[in-house]
Amino acid sequence: MTLVFSATLDARGVALDLEVARGETVAVLGPNGAGKSTLLGMIAGLVQPDAGHADLDGAVLFDLAGGRGRWTPPHARGVSTLTQDADLFPHLSVLENVAFGARSKGLGRRRAQEIARHWLDEVEATELAQRRPSELSGGQAQRVAIARALAADPHLLLLDEPLSALDVAVAPTIRRTLLRVLRERTAIIVTHDVLDALTLADRVIVLSEGRIVEEGPTRATFARPRTGFTAGLAGLNLLTGIRTAEGMITDAGIVIRSTLPTDAAVHDRVVATVRPGDVAVASAATTTPGVDRILATVLDLEPRGDLIRVRSDTISADLAPAEVADGDLEPGMRVGYVLRPETVTITRA
Repeated sequence: MTLVFSATLDARGVALDLEVARGETVAVLGPNGAGKSTLLGMIAGLVQPDAGHADLDGAVLFDLAGGRGRWTPPHARGVSTLTQDADLFPHLSVLENVAFGARSKGLGRRRAQEIARHWLDEVEATELAQRRPSELSGGQAQRVAIARALAADPHLLLLDEPLSALDVAVAPTIRRTLLRVLRERTAIIVTHDVLDALTLADRVIVLSEGRIVEEGPTRATFARPRTGFTAGLAGLNLLTGIRTAEGMITDAGIVIRSTLPTDAAVHDRVVATVRPGDVAVASAATTTPGVDRILATVLDLEPRGDLIRVRSDTISADLAPAEVADGDLEPGMRVGYVLRPETVTITRA
């Protein structure tokens, strides 16, 4: 393992244990206040936990167990952090900015600039070498910031929402750059964007209230989420309940059938997921043999490209505009959300 981390911080309600393998990129997701930035701060040495220990490539980052106080300062940890703000030194050229990390490790100017030119080439920013940060666009500045982080040759790269401040037209280019330069590097990326996680991460960790509530291979975790937050990111409806022989009974007492394979045994606590596009909407009085329905009140109608999301507090359906019009659907209506057994995935909670 490259990173072995265990720490608690009582004031923020954080208690986390995680490991990151060499060459692995892990995405950390969760709602605001879940502890994502606190985690990065503790690894980087900017936030001191109350207790715990962490090792990176065999070197101790901190060891606060049993009253001992071993603490490696941030600059000596072999950790580079990339945030949504490039934070380039305004008085230095792009080349000097990128060379700064190598220079701070004691390398001579010529060698540091060789390293800087290499990484500027890697992020396709060689032509920017002599510019000042004030002359760069947001996307250019972020590419330079990536080069600067990597030029320090970190054991671990921390990325704190590096794309969130970029224009939607620029973000895909920077995402492709990160995908290329992160290969075989060890990294942790905090993001709210499921596309970042799917594109960049081998594994995903979901935090809630300072705890890890879900983790696993990225695509598998989004395909079969176990929490409402992850299901929302993946664009899925999620229902919780108890496994039955034919499917499940939800916490609200609704019987849902499923014909798909499951890892859950009868009486297990389970979650069911279904795509909004696989949900139909009918009048509350309509019943159809062979399908199940959830009675709920429409909260709003949300345009989503060529579809309309018909959302309730329980479940959502994506319908064509003509279907919404034909059903005279509007907020406040009581309707039946219709589920077919072959579209419902049930997983042990």
